[in-house]
Formats: sequence, C-alpha cells, structure tokens
Amino acid sequence: MTQHQFQTLIKLKTFIYQVFYKTTSAGDKGTLCHLRNFIRRIDVHGSEGVVQKYRAHYSFMDDCLDSYIVGACMHLLGLPEINAEPLRKQPLFDILPEEERYKFISKIAKDILEKYIKITDDLQALSAQTSALDTQMRQIEAMYDQQQHKYKCEVCNKPYKTKGGIKKHIKNQHQWDLADDNTETCTSTKDHIALYRSSFMKCALLLRDTNDAYRMGDGERILLNAKFQMLLSRVGYHSKYQLWLFRFMAYCYSLLTPKMAYEYMWNCTANLHGNLGHNIPNDNLVELLVQAVKKKIYAQGANASYQSARNATLTLQIQEEIMTNMQREVDTKLTGRKRPEPSKLKDIVSMVAELQAAQIFDYVPGREYSKFPKFLDIFSRIKVADLHKWITDNKERLSYETI
Repeated sequence: MTQHQFQTLIKLKTFIYQVFYKTTSAGDKGTLCHLRNFIRRIDVHGSEGVVQKYRAHYSFMDDCLDSYIVGACMHLLGLPEINAEPLRKQPLFDILPEEERYKFISKIAKDILEKYIKITDDLQALSAQTSALDTQMRQIEAMYDQQQHKYKCEVCNKPYKTKGGIKKHIKNQHQWDLADDNTETCTSTKDHIALYRSSFMKCALLLRDTNDAYRMGDGERILLNAKFQMLLSRVGYHSKYQLWLFRFMAYCYSLLTPKMAYEYMWNCTANLHGNLGHNIPNDNLVELLVQAVKKKIYAQGANASYQSARNATLTLQIQEEIMTNMQREVDTKLTGRKRPEPSKLKDIVSMVAELQAAQIFDYVPGREYSKFPKFLDIFSRIKVADLHKWITDNKERLSYETI
C-alpha cells in the first residue's frame, strides 16, 4: 500500500492557488493576489511556483488564513481596529475559571465558523443527493432478472438490456424523479465575494489541520480529512490523488481487518528526532532517505558502483544511529544553520486592515470580483451523479482486484 500523503498536501496547496490566485485588477481587494502585492511577497507566484518554493507559498497562505480569521473575529465582535474595545465581551474574563474562558472562546470560534465560513451548506446537500442516488441504484438493481439477464420495469414489465435503457424508460414513461447534478444557479441574491472568502477559508483550514494531523501523527484526523481532500481532488481533476485517497479510505473502512486497518491508519507518519509534533509523512521520509543515499553516491565520484551504492544504502541507518549515540554520550548537539523565525505580525495587521477596507466580511448580494465572475462555493462544483458513478465503478474494481 503505497503512501502519497506528502504529495497530496502539495497538490492540495497547488489546487488552492489554482482556484483563488489570479492576477487581479486594482478593484479586486481581498484576493490572494492583491494581498500578495500589498505586503510585497515577491517570492509567491501562484500555483506554478508551489513545488519550487514550497515554504514561501505555505507561509503566505498561512498568513492569509490568519488575516481572514482575525478579520472575521473583529467583524463579529464589532472591533474597528485590533486594539479597540469589543462590543461583545465577557465581563471579568481574566478572573473566570479556565473552563468558563474556554467556553466563551469556543463559542466565538463556532460563531465565526457558522457566519463566515459555512455560509452555504453544500456538503449537507451533497450527502442528501448521494443518499438518493444510492436508493435509486438499489431500486434499479432490484429490477434485474437473473434468468433473462435483462432489467424489467416493475410497473409495465417492459424488458431492457442495459441499466441506461431502464433508467431512461422509468424517467420518461413513469416520471421517476432521478437525482441529477446539483447545478447551482447564479442569481443576484448571492454575494460571490463572500463565497470566495468562505471557500478559501474552508480549503486553507483543511490544509492547516491536515498538516497538523501529520505532525502529531493523528491517524483519525488524517482519515477524516481524506474525505474532504478526495472531494477537492475531484473538483481539481486530480485523478491520481482522488483514486489514492479513495483507496486509503477503502482500506481503513472495509478491506482490511480491524487490526490491520488500525495499524495502517496510525502508521502513516514517522518520527526521526522524537518529541511531540515532529512527525512527517512516510513518503517524505522515503524522499529524505533517497536524497541521503544519493549524496553518499555522488561523494564517491568515479568510484561509484552498484556495490558501493548498495553498501551506502545498507549502512545509512547504522551511521545515523552511531551519530545519534555519539551525540548522546558527549551530551551535545551538532551545530548547524537554523532559519530565523520571521515576524509576521506587521504583515497580518496590514492585511487585516486591507480586508476591512474592502468589506469582505459583510454580506452584500450581487458583489463579485472581476477576475472571479459568479464565483461559487468550492464544494458546490462537484457533479454528484458523476462522482457517484466513479465511486460505484471503483468499488466494483476493488471487489475483484483485492481477491
């Protein structure tokens, strides 16, 4: 079972830039491109530069998400500026018990989620439509006659050879209401700037939580977030990653024994240096080991051979253990360059002020960005009937590939 966790994270970040980053006009305030120009992040260029400059793009997206969250919190609490007194506050907050303070902060977080992120409930509609498609599929399969090898209409007993023929018949002749795609209409009652904001926050929060899940080695969160990642891979036409995420969930939920599924889910990461929050995805570990082996082979120059490459591969782990033991015995650590932590407070404060000036946290029907006309919620773009057919086909494929 090949692991592709780190690649799916990169692909998710690339997808976010593909959807939300376009060179915009001066009037499109609040978009990623506008914020990038406003704080002068010259090393961020959109989806085409994510792989080459991964850290720069991730840092920029992280700062944008923080700015959106801070701006939403200020709008919710009625704060004109960061240092102002909020209109909504908890009296005597500093002397309250820790549990009461947690409840107050948790309530604010839930209000931000409901008011600024979940402004449309497309996932509920998606779930309802897929349930209806499941019911219809079972009804049609019940019409199949094993003796005649044909589908027979339960109303008029008219036979059909194919599933498409019986579906067309019951829809046209018997007025069955077959579930179609959830095509969302673009009306003047929608605020497409608010939909842009909420969709970006959904995707960026998913990316942040998934990264945190891998760092903490939290298999349950990794599996839970894989569902949303699969849907976004569907929207972005990333077929390979959609298929891997689907199979990852299929292994955990149904194909493996409970013991094997538990081991698979909780062994998606590895920890090289110990301590909490230092886990990395398994395929990232493989890449690090491959690079280490390549470095040893390149150092051999003209003396490199198959045997020397094999020796370097077999002794890599032993050398790492020897170095770790020596460090432990002399009670010291190897010195090396460490990236300084940049101060992001100034950039975040500037971006929050710009977002407030653009009034992106208000809901004004009819608004839209010129480069994102009639922007729709990211999950509403899923063609449910096509997704249901794809999942059904891959279930059937797995049924004979895993025997």
